[in-house]
Amino acid sequence: MGSFKRGVKKHFRMFAIFILLVSIANVICKAPDGYVINNAVGHGYKLMYIAQPWDRACEKCLEDGAKLAVPKSEEEFKFIQKIVRGMHYPSIIGSDYNLVAWLGINNLVNYTTWRNVDGENINDTGYHRWAGLNGQGYSDDPAEPHCAGIDGINNGLRDFWCQKRLPYICETQT
Repeated sequence: MGSFKRGVKKHFRMFAIFILLVSIANVICKAPDGYVINNAVGHGYKLMYIAQPWDRACEKCLEDGAKLAVPKSEEEFKFIQKIVRGMHYPSIIGSDYNLVAWLGINNLVNYTTWRNVDGENINDTGYHRWAGLNGQGYSDDPAEPHCAGIDGINNGLRDFWCQKRLPYICETQT
């Protein structure tokens, strides 16, 4: 009987350790399926392959319990850019331009100020670098680019036409 009790205790301990590890894993990884975790900032990101205009992309992220991604540091920008660099282009559906993905930045309300979907002026958030001359033209003409995206190569934000259908990146807290 002594060896039977030891065996039961051993299996019970192993089961308890297993339950503990599963519980820890659920606490560590709170992001929904398909999100890539950036532990440095506590966010998860998901590249959405069904292209949408900028405003619809915002809505779709909200429906997923997230928001359009907003880089607030150079490191966060580079993390998101790696996701874009890894896009599987043949999987993108309905896009007007496959090389750029929407971010949560625009100047739709005031064409002189680029704001993120959190309502912050991007000049105050820690990341506001533009690729080349992108983001420099200030026009209230709706035919001009008023939304921002990211590509896999350029070291900075890209201004783009909001009505164009592009893949997009959602961001959630982890």
